[in-house]
Amino acid sequence: MPQHPSDQPHAPGSNQGLASRNGREVLQASKGEVTVEELFGSVQTRSVGRFGKPGDPWNLLWIGSEEAVVRTLETGGWHRIPRSIPAAIALGIADLLSGKRLTRFPPMNLYRVEDRIQDHNWAIPVRAIHERHHFRLWRLNASNPSGRPFWWGSGNYDLDSRLRDLSHRPDPDIDKERDFIGATIERGHGVESTELRPCRRIPREGRNDKGYPFYCDGRVLVVTLKASEETDEAGPRTVPKGRRKA
Repeated sequence: MPQHPSDQPHAPGSNQGLASRNGREVLQASKGEVTVEELFGSVQTRSVGRFGKPGDPWNLLWIGSEEAVVRTLETGGWHRIPRSIPAAIALGIADLLSGKRLTRFPPMNLYRVEDRIQDHNWAIPVRAIHERHHFRLWRLNASNPSGRPFWWGSGNYDLDSRLRDLSHRPDPDIDKERDFIGATIERGHGVESTELRPCRRIPREGRNDKGYPFYCDGRVLVVTLKASEETDEAGPRTVPKGRRKA
């Protein structure tokens, strides 16, 4: 059986967690504490999508508690969409009936990292149903040396919908969405630091599980969040304006 490349998703049950580093094997996102360098050398760099096909590339890494992640994103103007597709549909119907703007609909398809579907879905709608900023987050089974958990993320911009397979046509330039996400948060409101960190194992171009093309510079937005007691109080921020042209 052919071996999977190190930057490709592996089939469930395989030894995708093992990667070679300096002549010894490192368990990908093993339980316990690892450095960012160790994580970059071993973590999965694409999600797994429909029918086990390679999905979207890795371009986000959050470091902090779930509470800090949620607070920072809500402050940045993001809306959390339920993982459950029926739940997201129910919320969408409720919003329509009450005359509210659709912020938690349509649902987001399920992808896998470490053989698990995403823990969080986040979106900022632009044109109801069809166009939106969005990304998914998975909490990894590892934390940094300070004990803060790692969150693996992948984001892109939905330009339009494709009804024949209930998908969205994404902007192939996924760096734009990564940078937009970074612009919605700022240091001093729950964010300790941000940096763009290169990862040579991320493919610079390709197609996702639905056949849509993507390209990127291989850099991951690393967001380190403050501990809860260090977080400044802040109200919702204005989302950066400006729509990108395809």
